[in-house]
Amino acid sequence: MGVQTNDNGRSYEGEWLNDKRNGKGFEVYKNGNYYRGEFKDNHANGKGAYYWTNKEEFEGEWLDGKKHGKGIWKGPHGDSYMGEWKNNMVEGHGIHIWKNGDKYEGMWK
Repeated sequence: MGVQTNDNGRSYEGEWLNDKRNGKGFEVYKNGNYYRGEFKDNHANGKGAYYWTNKEEFEGEWLDGKKHGKGIWKGPHGDSYMGEWKNNMVEGHGIHIWKNGDKYEGMWK
């Protein structure tokens, strides 16, 4: 376990391996956004959740710092998406529900 605070306002508290963020940790960014979850080689990797200051949030799987795998996104205005992600983009089977209750379930690319 260890803590790192950078000059750019980013801070990390969590597990380390070979001087890199590896394992479970918590990272806060200068703008107030934060990530809590698993890291590998300094990147979000595995299961984790990212929270934006505008109330947007994503909880799910990460690969090399990008949303990748299954996850749930909740937008700041009531929209949500539950499904598959690839390289930070919605891709594969998923369900998007809009604030007004409209829903699309199917394949995304």
